[in-house]
Amino acid sequence: MTEHEDAKATLADPGRLAALAETGLGSQPDAALDALAERTRQRVGTPVALVSLVTDQDQVFPGLAGLGEPWARTRRTPLSASLCRLEVVTGAPLIIEDGGTDPRAWDNRSVADIGIGAYAGFPVTDAAGRVLGSLCVIDHQPRSWREDELAVLAEFAHTCSLELRLRIATRDAHQERARTDTAEAMLRVAFTRSQLLLTASQSLAHADDISQLREIVTDLVSGDLKPAYVGLTLTESGGDLHRIDDPLQALGPESGDAFSHVEDDTPIALTAREGSLQLYPDPEAIAAAFPETAQRRYAELGLHTITCVPLPGPDGVAGVLLFGWDTRHDVDVHEQAVITTLAGYVGHALERARFVEDRVTVARELQEAMLTRLPELTGVRLAARYLPVGRLEQVGGDWYDAIDLNTVDGADRDAVALVVGDITGHDIHAATLMGQVRSMGRQAAWERPTGPPSAILAAVEQACAATGVRATGTVLQAHLRPGDGDRWVMRWASAGHLPPIVRHHDGTTTALTGVDLMFGYPELREVPLTDHEVRLRPGDTVLLYTDGLVERRASDLDVGIRRLRDTVAELDPADPAQFVDDTIRRMLGQGTPHDDDVVVLAAHLPAADRH
Repeated sequence: MTEHEDAKATLADPGRLAALAETGLGSQPDAALDALAERTRQRVGTPVALVSLVTDQDQVFPGLAGLGEPWARTRRTPLSASLCRLEVVTGAPLIIEDGGTDPRAWDNRSVADIGIGAYAGFPVTDAAGRVLGSLCVIDHQPRSWREDELAVLAEFAHTCSLELRLRIATRDAHQERARTDTAEAMLRVAFTRSQLLLTASQSLAHADDISQLREIVTDLVSGDLKPAYVGLTLTESGGDLHRIDDPLQALGPESGDAFSHVEDDTPIALTAREGSLQLYPDPEAIAAAFPETAQRRYAELGLHTITCVPLPGPDGVAGVLLFGWDTRHDVDVHEQAVITTLAGYVGHALERARFVEDRVTVARELQEAMLTRLPELTGVRLAARYLPVGRLEQVGGDWYDAIDLNTVDGADRDAVALVVGDITGHDIHAATLMGQVRSMGRQAAWERPTGPPSAILAAVEQACAATGVRATGTVLQAHLRPGDGDRWVMRWASAGHLPPIVRHHDGTTTALTGVDLMFGYPELREVPLTDHEVRLRPGDTVLLYTDGLVERRASDLDVGIRRLRDTVAELDPADPAQFVDDTIRRMLGQGTPHDDDVVVLAAHLPAADRH
């Protein structure tokens, strides 16, 4: 047979045409497939997405999103205008990046009629593997398709195939009256599961840390599939297995699978080692397979059926997802397919979450490494804390610094330079800029040990502008040194930073006024930075901080500063480290996530003689 005859025979295959008829789909719009086409269009980012079924005469679009008239009304084109027929003939995806130059599209009139600049389609099949049509996306301009876009399209095409198989099964069920009730119930479950997978693919795409994965899976799985317990065990380096506990279901420190190895003789280790689903259908099977500590744990949860499914990773099995039901549960082949597919989504999300965690951990360690080890001074007690932002994917540009000026020629004994700053941004770039500004600030402070602080800030700002370091934000530079008698003098300059708080020895507080234009805009300064001065007494404490301590959404910043003043007035600053910790705890709340980095630096002047 010629190539043309082979193609014609494939299109006219009786089994394939019968399967198309059994779907019950034609040129009438189908709500579920329209929704699937719209989700595909949004996820891949194209103007048009189609669920196309190809007969031996024409092609129809029961699922359609973004296609204009007259096709949106007729939902049909002749076979000669179908690119999807090529997928039916070859059984392979069809990827066209330029419809005007690709020879497979030259003789297809839909390229001009519809305006196909680029096309990507994946076959949709029945249970026997016969290609019924395709799930495709169209861009009106030539386009180079990315691997992640094609991966998303392949996943949705698989879901579409499941949906078509459900339709075919529904038609078969109606033909067998004796099994109607059972078949309809199974189909409703199967449809719910297919919707579950669609929802899971979207929800897990937004998971940005490992702790969210279990919560998302637990929330997603519902209906007759819903387990009483979801366990997540991760494969660590060297083959170690580490279970991620659910705080709502934690039953104590004992667990047979909390810390184990893939070579151990346990069901979770077996799943991780062989990379295949393991099913334990009754309490007897669970007792025979799991170690005693795990048996006790699952007995307390009342589990009757357990299945372990591997999570795929880039280098093999990345972990194991365990589902446990507190009643006897029949995990049939359809449910196994759903669980396995769900595990695939979790595996991809886990890979992404681990990448984000590793990236942010490195950035935070780098950022914290750049924070100063506070000097030990005779007459000044210092304490500082840095808290990164509560959201995992963000790092910031907050920092503190304290420079002992006693060793610099000409400096006063006990003189110290105090700095707090906040570079704009919550990403690695902001942390990098912060490190550069901090280093320039230290150099400038050492070169100008007697100040004034305004000259140091101006020098750093000019150096950033000259070297192309585009750092903007707020910085406060202060010099604290002994004055006459037992008094101390603090001179400071503020480039847009929040006011220092002085907690006086008698418990009263003062917010020091005086602030200039934000740091990083030397070309906008109409007047030079201004120095300010305050005299302090023994027992006084200076508190410097960044906006993460006092600023809250839907709340005035002045309210936060007043609250900070009230807070420090109630605390004893004699132990500066405890004073800083108590201030942070009261301002932020115990264990409460915060939306910004927090820096707090305290300098306490003991009431006793400083020497």
